[in-house]
Amino acid sequence: MIAAMRERGRNSTTDGGSLAALAIDGVLKAERESQEAVAACEQAGLKVLELARERARGIIERARLRSVALHGRAAKKVELRATALMEQRMTVAAEGVKQLSDPGRFRLALERVAVQLTTEVVSTDVA
Repeated sequence: MIAAMRERGRNSTTDGGSLAALAIDGVLKAERESQEAVAACEQAGLKVLELARERARGIIERARLRSVALHGRAAKKVELRATALMEQRMTVAAEGVKQLSDPGRFRLALERVAVQLTTEVVSTDVA
């Protein structure tokens, strides 16, 4: 009888050991699977992050190109306006020189200055 009890004790210890080993194996397997799942999620996250960075770089590059084009067009307009203004100033200056080089106009201008210098103007403010 004692031998039977010992045998049963050994069997239950062996069975308990097997169950514990199976439980530990199950826990270790679940841990490996969870680590694999975390690694897969991390890789997926890195891919999404890299795609977002690429998209942001594309947006920045397009904005830079648009800005360069806008500045180029604005500079061209400013240059055209400055050229037109300079041409207008040259035309006005040439017209002024032309008028002063006309002897009749020059004589008329001198006469007007002479009249202003020789005519006494009395101010109505002084009585």
